[in-house]
Amino acid sequence: MESKNYRLNESKMFADITDGIAIIINAATGIYYGMNGYGTGIFDNLLAGSSTDDILAAIQEIPGAPANAEESLSAFLETMLGFEIILSAEASSRKASLVAKDAVFDQFIPVCKEYKDVQELLYADPIHEVSEEEGWKPEK
Repeated sequence: MESKNYRLNESKMFADITDGIAIIINAATGIYYGMNGYGTGIFDNLLAGSSTDDILAAIQEIPGAPANAEESLSAFLETMLGFEIILSAEASSRKASLVAKDAVFDQFIPVCKEYKDVQELLYADPIHEVSEEEGWKPEK
């Protein structure tokens, strides 16, 4: 795997990490995405500027890391790219740090799932009717 850097696709996505779990909302569609603890750790390192090589090195330092760690990392990145959560970023290098117990608990499988169950509610939020020129004009 070629070393790359990624950033949040801020033109579409809002992300929050609370209690070690990432929630990302696509403001354009109302679809949201959730990650397990291990996936959240990887995602958090990406947003902080760690390259995929830095993250892979951190994974391989965890006792019990599987031989296919690079494949599962690559699949996780492809999933996030497919959902348009992340975009390529300028090269940088920041030592990655992962919580070993999250990796072990999640069996070294980072997960990012798409949820559409509240899509209509999120999309119906009046914030979507805001424009920079006019602001929000609620119906009377």
